[in-house]
Order: sequence, then structure tokens, then C-alpha cells
Amino acid sequence: MQIVKGDGTREVFEVTKLERSLRRSGAPADTATRVAAEIAVTVKEGMTTADIYRRAFKRLHKEEKTLAARYSMRRAILDMGPTGFPFEDYFCALMRAEGYTATVRQMLQGRCSEHEVDVVLKKGNVTAGAELKFHNVPGFKTDLKTALYVRARFTDIESYAADRKEMCAVSVGWLVTNTKFTSRAIQYSECAGIKLLGWSYPKEGNLADIIRETGLYPITVLTSLTQKEEASLLANQVTLCRDIVKDPEVLTRAGIPKKKHNEIVSESTALCGVH
Repeated sequence: MQIVKGDGTREVFEVTKLERSLRRSGAPADTATRVAAEIAVTVKEGMTTADIYRRAFKRLHKEEKTLAARYSMRRAILDMGPTGFPFEDYFCALMRAEGYTATVRQMLQGRCSEHEVDVVLKKGNVTAGAELKFHNVPGFKTDLKTALYVRARFTDIESYAADRKEMCAVSVGWLVTNTKFTSRAIQYSECAGIKLLGWSYPKEGNLADIIRETGLYPITVLTSLTQKEEASLLANQVTLCRDIVKDPEVLTRAGIPKKKHNEIVSESTALCGVH
């Protein structure tokens, strides 16, 4: 039986793949096996992965809200749009938890032009310039054209430093996305010396792994928030669940009704493990 992925391609439905995704989100082994089996019997030829996700999410939500929230992580990142600015702030928080200093939207001079670099990261002797590509459509992939553009802009910055016999402002270029890369983008970047970081790339140490390791969940995973409330919090530069736990008054400043505060704080605390 074949199902339709987010990019329109088809693949054979595998219940074990669904079970693995449930377990990666933190669901106990027995729960993951049971939920995957229950969803599997409802899958039909041509069903989309989005439909399967919604069914699994709804079933997990009945089990435990925090399980459903963790399972929805990939969709939650997509919901940080439509602009990429909240994703940039969120990425900086993740990198700071990994030991980097992170600064957003820095202007760096190149030989031929000045460039706005989305995020500049520093750790030890490494200074990285990161170009972030945010997509709010799950099947959209970052392609070769983007990788070529990133390599060109960092070559220009390197050339400026070389002309003046100075140390370059960045020692390595990163290309970061909340979705996936095309195979050609990966092939080129590995050859051209661009570090790629995507939802599931590289195989280890990818964006999903970093989120799970740091426990820095975005507010868009919270099932107790409406889309309007999420947008209001993001507009107030509140991107992390732990920010709500540490300062519940951000809910008031975002215009969220007082009667919902306890529920939102409780879910944030359970999800993020912050007390």
C-alpha cells in the first residue's frame, strides 16, 4: 500500500516507520506499538503522510498531551512562520545551549558587496556564518541553488579578508533549514565545504536531535494554545516553552486570557522539564 509524502512522491507505508517516529518523540515502547497498530488499520491507498500524522497526533493526545506535543515537533517548527525571524531566534537559543555565542542578522563586508548573515556563531576558534532557510510547507526542500548562493556569498567575504591580509570574519559557512535538503544540495555542500544542518541531516546531530537533547521546545508545540495566541507570543519574542515557565507574565503581555494561564504553564512545565 502506497502513501503520498509531503513533496508529492509516493512510498510504501511501513508501520514500523510510524512506530519509530512515535518512539523518537518520547512515547513508551508499548504505547508506540499500540498506537502505530491502531493507525495502520485505518491507512488506505493514496493517503497522505499529513493525514497519518493527524490521526497519530489525535490518538497520542488522548494518551497524554505532552506525548502529542513532542510528536508534533516538526509541524510546530513549520508553525513558527510565515517569516523566518522567530526561527532565527529559536535557532540561536539552540546553539547557545550547545555552547556557542550567537548573534542574529550581522552585516559582513565582502569584496564585491556587503552581506547580511542570518546568524554568526562563535565557539572556541571557530566563527561560523549561518544562512537559515525557513519553510512552512513540509515537503519543501532546500536545493542546490541555495547552496551555490551560500558558497558565493562566503567566498566574497573571504576574498575581502584576503585582499587586506586579515583574518576572515567567518571561518566556515553553514546552511540551516527546518525541512530537508535535496540530494544535489548535499552532494555540492559536502564538496564545497558548507556545513549542512536540517531536520534529519546529518544522520546524527541533526536539528531534531539537538532539540531533543537540549529540551528547548518552541511554544508552537503547546496544545493549549490557539494559533492566534501562538502568533501573539512570537510577536512578543517568546519562542520557548521554558520562557513561559520562568516568566508566566509573558502570557498577560501577549493578551492571553488569565483563565488559560495555569493550563499553559502546567503543559509547558511538563513538556520542558523546567520547575
